[in-house]
Parts: sequence; C-alpha cells; structure tokens
Amino acid sequence: MLRACLVFLVLGVSGCYLDPYAPAPKPGPTDWYQAGWDDAMAGDPIRSDLVLAHVHNDDEVDRQEWLRGYAKGQQRICDPDFLKVQGSAGKSFPQSCEKLPDTEALRATWQTATDAGIKASRLN
Repeated sequence: MLRACLVFLVLGVSGCYLDPYAPAPKPGPTDWYQAGWDDAMAGDPIRSDLVLAHVHNDDEVDRQEWLRGYAKGQQRICDPDFLKVQGSAGKSFPQSCEKLPDTEALRATWQTATDAGIKASRLN
C-alpha cells in the first residue's frame, strides 16, 4: 500500500513539471483602440510609439487607433461626474486629464470631491 501511494505521489508531482525554457506563447495582435482606452482609463499620459510597443509587447503600433481609443477613454475618465467619484474614493487625479483645455476646472472638481471624501471619512 505504501509503495502504491509513493508511486502515485511521484507520478502526480512529475505531471506538474513546467519547463522553464519553453518559449512563451506569442500573443495575438494588439487591439490598439482598446489599448488606448485602457491607458486613458488607467490615467496614463500619452505615450510615444516606442513606449507603446514595449508596454504592449507589439512592434506594430497603430498610433491612430490608439489615439482614437485614448480620446474616448479620456472623454470618460475626465468627465466631471466621474472625477467626483474618483476624488471621493481617494483616487489621484488622472494624468490623462492633464493636457485638456479645462484641466484647471476638472482638477478643482476632483479636489472638491477629494476634500469631501476626506471630511466624510474623518466623521466616521
């Protein structure tokens, strides 16, 4: 019985072996629109093609699609109502909103919500 358990243990452990030198699977093509949206929603600033290629592990950067997605994500994250939620939750002001013409007003909206969130947390 002990032998059988040892055999099954050895077989079970050896089945979990992962070759550390096996090549990583090649990722599919990057959805540059979605990548731009995600970067804007993460609060990231606009990036160069070189940085985009490195971050997304894809040398074939479609800058126009990325910028289109970034602009849509920027529209969403830089919405004053969204910034109020972000500010009251203690999130930092997104860098993706820094280069907009109305950045000062957006930052003021975010700051007011941040201050209100801090005040509410102190009262609790």
